[in-house]
Amino acid sequence: MRAAVQRLIGGKGSSKAKNIGPYADYLAGALKGEHGQGWSAPPLTLWCPRSLIIDEGGRTHLPISNLIVAVDAETQVTAMHRIRKHKKFYGLENFDFSEAKVAFEIYHGIPSTDARQIFHDRNIKGVPVDKSLALSMDNRDLATTVTRKLADDTMVPTMDDDEVPLSEFLVTGKRQVSAGAKEWMTLSALRTLVVTTLLGRSGIQSTSGNVGISLADLPEGLTEAQVTREVTEVLKRVIIRYSSQFADKSAITTPAVLAGLGAVLNRTMPWAEDRFPDHIDVMRLLSTVRWERDARFWGGVSATVKSDGKVTWGGGAKDSGYKVYEALVTPDSEVGKKIRGM
Repeated sequence: MRAAVQRLIGGKGSSKAKNIGPYADYLAGALKGEHGQGWSAPPLTLWCPRSLIIDEGGRTHLPISNLIVAVDAETQVTAMHRIRKHKKFYGLENFDFSEAKVAFEIYHGIPSTDARQIFHDRNIKGVPVDKSLALSMDNRDLATTVTRKLADDTMVPTMDDDEVPLSEFLVTGKRQVSAGAKEWMTLSALRTLVVTTLLGRSGIQSTSGNVGISLADLPEGLTEAQVTREVTEVLKRVIIRYSSQFADKSAITTPAVLAGLGAVLNRTMPWAEDRFPDHIDVMRLLSTVRWERDARFWGGVSATVKSDGKVTWGGGAKDSGYKVYEALVTPDSEVGKKIRGM
């Protein structure tokens, strides 16, 4: 009956199964008051083929003996079961679950064909919110907070010999920047640069907007103000120094190059595990790089050259970020020489 109106959660490697753990963490944090008033979970969409008997006061009883299926928000339901089953693990062993309110809507007395249609409409008719726009509204993510600060406080030169905030050259409502747009990159692309500047090479795997960053990911003793100051200062220098390259939407604006660049800049941070020795000037290290979108420099590093000679820049941060890092940080290596036109 459930299979008629839902998809299987699948094995632990499926995207739906992988989302249960983070969802449970989120809900548990909300129940413990860690998110304050700034949290929400969508109403559960339930279906019962049997009609409910509703009295004059609008009250009814859910037919526990009959199957009730979650047509939508099943991941949330599964996360709820996980929390309830492992209360101690989530620090909720003393929590009174009977006091937790759950919003839901229930469709009852309709056949499975209609329930399937509801599943279809809920998952197809809606337009997903762009990741870049959603990221811009995340107040709990350290990387997004630093990114917004950087975007608002960095004044970049324009063709009119004027200066405007970097935020004017960022796209927050679309996944990509069109070739003719005035914007340089998306907010999520800039966040990629911030994440790897915060975390170094290990942060390349955390560049996705679904991975939240907090002070807990950094060495103890750091404050948000200190981290924000250190990261924004170095990134301001780089962005202003290469503002013309950003304006031209050169290779420096691609996610993989931003990820690798941030990993290099992380080695100038006070908390970096492998901080550059004092005699290495990171700006000088970057000064010989050829940032043009040219296969001669970036083919096989962050760009793919096809058999017909066409070049694609679709490789993401996780795909090519490590190789870009190696190329930037080791000028005498094969890839280091390549991106420097040597």
